[in-house]
Amino acid sequence: MTMDAAPAVDWASLGQSFADAYAEFDANDYLSGKEVVPEPAVVDAEEPEGTDKLRRVWLRPVEDVRTYFAHEAASFTPWLAKRLHIIENAAWFDNPLTLVGTEQKIAGYRIDILAKTLVGNRERFVVIENQLERTDADHLGRLITCAAEVEASHAVWITTEFRDDHLKVMEALQRNHRDCSFIPLVIDGALATERAASFDLVTPPTYSSPDDHLREKLQEALRKAHEVHIAMQRLRDLLVDHPEVDFSRYRDIVEETGSWSHSVDDLVDQLLVHIPEERRKRAA
Repeated sequence: MTMDAAPAVDWASLGQSFADAYAEFDANDYLSGKEVVPEPAVVDAEEPEGTDKLRRVWLRPVEDVRTYFAHEAASFTPWLAKRLHIIENAAWFDNPLTLVGTEQKIAGYRIDILAKTLVGNRERFVVIENQLERTDADHLGRLITCAAEVEASHAVWITTEFRDDHLKVMEALQRNHRDCSFIPLVIDGALATERAASFDLVTPPTYSSPDDHLREKLQEALRKAHEVHIAMQRLRDLLVDHPEVDFSRYRDIVEETGSWSHSVDDLVDQLLVHIPEERRKRAA
């Protein structure tokens, strides 16, 4: 007995019929048989009124230091002398600084701040010059002369901006002077309110070298690393000073920054293995 062949299925028509029928009901209702409750919207934790405005104020950079310190000797030097721990942290002192005095007469000059610190088993002088503008030769000469006169262990120069040639001098002194560390520090505006400001001191990148492209690239990386370090310090201060504010929106950025930082640290360690501490001398 011969059977007729099964009729061909019209898949296009079948698919269209299924789509038309499916459109008549909510698939979630059909599958679960229960009313679907929408998920609540994700919102930030409740913050005090005006927090966003305050956050902008906290993160505002201080562009003109003289807005808060009108006179270098009369206002900034005394402020800094009461906060020597800022210099200790920025310059990586092994032991605390003890204030001797401000505007101290040394070798015919007046040094802004004279302090002492313990180096090994011996107490040594530390000379500190500060400026509220770009560096000049007068402050450089004063720093070197006073450091030599008191046989200082450290000579610290604090300013808002270093000239390249002055950074070259400081780097050369640091490299060649075995008994005194010459340390340049830059004033960096940290947190500002309407009435006061808190400042960081940071080590500046070494002088630029446009004729050496690799050095220039590395200096750019150094500048960015400084900026990241200061940004993390500012966030830390905000977290400590304002525990009522929700900063969870920044957590993923901080985590990713830390991940890159660890990766860079490992890479730097690998590079230093192959880079000598001092330039090798050419054989005669």
